Amino acid sequence: MKNKMSLLALAATAWLGTTANTPVPRSVENPFIESANTMTLDISKVELSDTATVLYTDAYFRPHYWIKISSESYLQADGKKYALKSTQGIEADSLFWMPETGEASFRLSFEPLPRDTRSFDFIESDCNECFKLFGIDLTGKTEATVPSDIPAEAIRATEAVPSSLPAPLFKMGETVVHVHLSGYRKEQAKEVNLYVNTLLNGQQSFTAPINPNTGEAEFKFWQYGSAQAFILAGIGVNRVWLAPGEKIDLYIDMHQSGQMLMDRRTQKKQLPPFKSATRCYATGTYAGLTSSALYPDKPYSMNLFSKESADYKMTAAEYTQHVVQLYQSLSDSIAQSDLPSVGKELALLKLKQEAVEAMAQGDALRTYNYRMVHNQWDRNKPLDIKIDSLTAENRAALCKLFPIADEQLLMGENIMSYARSISNPLIDWPEEAKLKGTFAEDLQRVLPLVQKAANISLTETDRKILESVHNPFYRDAILKMLENAQIALKEVEGKAIIEKTPEVTPDKLFEALIAPYKGKVILVDFWNTWCGPCRMSIRANEPLKEQELKSDNLVWIYLANETSPLVTYKQAIPNIKGKHFRLNNEQWKYLCEQFKIDGIPSYVLVDKSGHYQLRNDFRDHEVMKNTLKKMIE
Repeated sequence: MKNKMSLLALAATAWLGTTANTPVPRSVENPFIESANTMTLDISKVELSDTATVLYTDAYFRPHYWIKISSESYLQADGKKYALKSTQGIEADSLFWMPETGEASFRLSFEPLPRDTRSFDFIESDCNECFKLFGIDLTGKTEATVPSDIPAEAIRATEAVPSSLPAPLFKMGETVVHVHLSGYRKEQAKEVNLYVNTLLNGQQSFTAPINPNTGEAEFKFWQYGSAQAFILAGIGVNRVWLAPGEKIDLYIDMHQSGQMLMDRRTQKKQLPPFKSATRCYATGTYAGLTSSALYPDKPYSMNLFSKESADYKMTAAEYTQHVVQLYQSLSDSIAQSDLPSVGKELALLKLKQEAVEAMAQGDALRTYNYRMVHNQWDRNKPLDIKIDSLTAENRAALCKLFPIADEQLLMGENIMSYARSISNPLIDWPEEAKLKGTFAEDLQRVLPLVQKAANISLTETDRKILESVHNPFYRDAILKMLENAQIALKEVEGKAIIEKTPEVTPDKLFEALIAPYKGKVILVDFWNTWCGPCRMSIRANEPLKEQELKSDNLVWIYLANETSPLVTYKQAIPNIKGKHFRLNNEQWKYLCEQFKIDGIPSYVLVDKSGHYQLRNDFRDHEVMKNTLKKMIE
């Protein structure tokens, strides 16, 4: 009996030992993700076992658009790759069409990761555009720390929020922005884009390549007055203020892309509640304005271009009352917010600028509302109603709320729209609001001369106007723009080829433009240098001209007009393969009316038989590429 009991005990011990050594699947919910090159994919759970590593994957994309997961996807950990084995809910290498909700979930099973793996990367094959998530954590990490390679002095400067908002600087100089990308991976981005919102020049955009070995990029440009800028590196956008003539270092934590993914989980009430943090650190005069603590998560905005903002049925008096009440409500909300004092000041300045735009553009905004409500975007067709126009008396109601020409407004975030509004040539603000002798009167005089300086076409009359401004900064800035344009023009001479526009009447112009290429497929691209979507589309097409769309039977014609500054235009076109024409206002207007063009970019496609039609479905780049491929095969 004793022997029998001993044998049973041994058997039980053996069974327990076997059970204890049996691998139990381990799950990590909502894993911390260090960085990414996409906002389309997220990982809600990682399930690990000795047979597979399973990623519970969430996808977010436009409804009825497709995504695809490559069969060559793999996980990477400690220098080793673990291949994709199977999928559930999506088929590898096939188009997956997003549902109406724009959200979907599926599972991806890979070869098993070692059980001691602390983090790994998800690589959806090695192509440049493929999805990549880096540093998927398996240890329970919940928040990122400031990278050690960001200098302490930059952190201190950014966190030193000023007690009051600095005054705008009325000076000019060459600004240098040296960008350091902390935690940079070459898969995240190849270039950095800088968008500078200026007082005089509108939005100026610059692109700089990233040194793949150092993760650094640099911008140099002439700046006229204080400016706010937005810098785009990968999928993160950062805000920075620039003082003219300064050299600043800008440190961007590339882990912000992972933070963006996890912030979305928090918004969806998923756990853990990841914390947001400053991801950009700067040096220079305005370093303290970089702190994210100064800016509300949801801006206090009139949302002027939303359907609810300006009802076209409002009379001028009703619209004025609407703007005044909305301003008062939002300004009260700003005062009661938990923003620091400088943050409140910035938010209020932005709101004031928006209110000036609301009254300066009130007729246009109500017209826009009518077009939205009735989906009537043919601007050649007159409206079925008459908008009750705003008068000086209506605008006077705004001037009672705050001084509309306070120079501190030039430090507001809506500086471009404010400058356009306060200098609106159809409104005599200086007379109406007693602004004679202020910068508002100066802006009315000099803003029309900015483009003339960029086109090297200032006249003696223009120069006399410049001599009449009250603040010599504006005169000196325009003359410096002219000087820089002349220097830049010399640098591009011989590099930019502008075709001679046929000397025919506007009604025969299009046929004359395409006649030399009879029997070929012709894509006519209406664009301008100031149009961001135009530049993006052109940039996407350039590589295709030497790859999928390389053909002697495909001709690219680019039409711009004189709103593209001459120097900027000549600097751009050497990098755009095709035939370039710069039309005058009459020619451009006629062609836009001929094809009922509602904005740019717009495209007219000419087939081999000479038949042509407007193809604005080509704003979808995939549609353009696939259509042209079929036509030249």
